[in-house]
Amino acid sequence: MISKPMSYPKYLIFVVLLIGACSKINSPISEIPVEPIKNTHPGSGDIYVIGDSLAYGYKATIDNVKPANCLGDYFHDPVFNLSIPGKTSNEILGQVTQVEQKNPSLVFVSSAGNDVLRNISLPGSYPTATTLREMEQMFDRLLATDAVVVYLGLYPNQPQTERLPQVAQMALDKGVIVVNGMDGFWGNPLYMSNDNIHPNNYGYEIMCNRIRDAVKGYYP
Repeated sequence: MISKPMSYPKYLIFVVLLIGACSKINSPISEIPVEPIKNTHPGSGDIYVIGDSLAYGYKATIDNVKPANCLGDYFHDPVFNLSIPGKTSNEILGQVTQVEQKNPSLVFVSSAGNDVLRNISLPGSYPTATTLREMEQMFDRLLATDAVVVYLGLYPNQPQTERLPQVAQMALDKGVIVVNGMDGFWGNPLYMSNDNIHPNNYGYEIMCNRIRDAVKGYYP
């Protein structure tokens, strides 16, 4: 168990104002999935982690709190981490292609956050409609592998991030497990690293527990 830090420096950066200024998330999703979770209880097998820096565990300095190790340590199954920090949904579709060539039992996904950041830095360069189209393709292709699919839902509740809850709702509608893994983290230095986008070790540990709790009823 990781001890809570006693103090933490405060940072005021542009991204915080847009994404991480609030300390509590008002998640719009319901506790009960709109559709039953698909591909449940496939049996133990290979676990794949795909996506961006949150899937990678960027900013964590303790390996066992990162999503890949979190899942592997709990389920004792082989884990293949294909995630790469900074990737957009379009780029993560390339990771989906790699997964399709294997025989996954469980796939954990974090995607769409970098689409927002790309569009903030260059307005109009990554429209919401593009993200939704790419994420729909991603969910459909992953579910077609007969694996349990888990999505890290994000709810920053800030301007220009409206597409993120939409992606999470889409995932629920398709029978994907959605984990609100960063609920209560945004803008809170107890849980967030100094970039105010990624969790610190303590935040990742809480996220890890939330992922396990969400998945264990459907896998293996």
